[in-house]
Amino acid sequence: MESASPLQPDLITTLGYLCLGSRLKRLGERMQAGVAQHLAARGDAVQPAQLPLLRALHLDGPMTINALSDRVGISQPGVSRAIATLEELGLVASLADAHDRRQRRIGIAPPGRALMDDLTRTLFPVVEAAVEQLCSRDGLDFLAEIGRIESGLATEPLDGRIGRRMRESGHG
Repeated sequence: MESASPLQPDLITTLGYLCLGSRLKRLGERMQAGVAQHLAARGDAVQPAQLPLLRALHLDGPMTINALSDRVGISQPGVSRAIATLEELGLVASLADAHDRRQRRIGIAPPGRALMDDLTRTLFPVVEAAVEQLCSRDGLDFLAEIGRIESGLATEPLDGRIGRRMRESGHG
């Protein structure tokens, strides 16, 4: 299968707002792949998608899976899977909750703390600068625009917006 040339955009690009979610997901995957290459070159087994979890534990200390899910805005099953991998890598540890033995709290392990201290000093600043350079154009605050879209979806999710437009157009 031939890929789209730089002069001829792929279908997801040409479909515009209809496929914006797919396009943003693809963009996120490309950005994470760039970070993954640098992590692998350093010999780190951690994946970019796991870094927000480690960062939250590094900054905030031990917390439950549900609290961690809320903190990073990732689904509880996704957090559970990532934490299982991070436990296998020895970067986090499961701790009994002092107040409720049925709950387990996840804490950053010493190797995870050392990794996060190092990444915070070395890799994170250059990743942030590279992404900021990509996103900074003509006074556009890309992060503010993403925040505006997220707020709009929190106020009225896309399925509700679609349903309203369907009714307004007489198709639903």
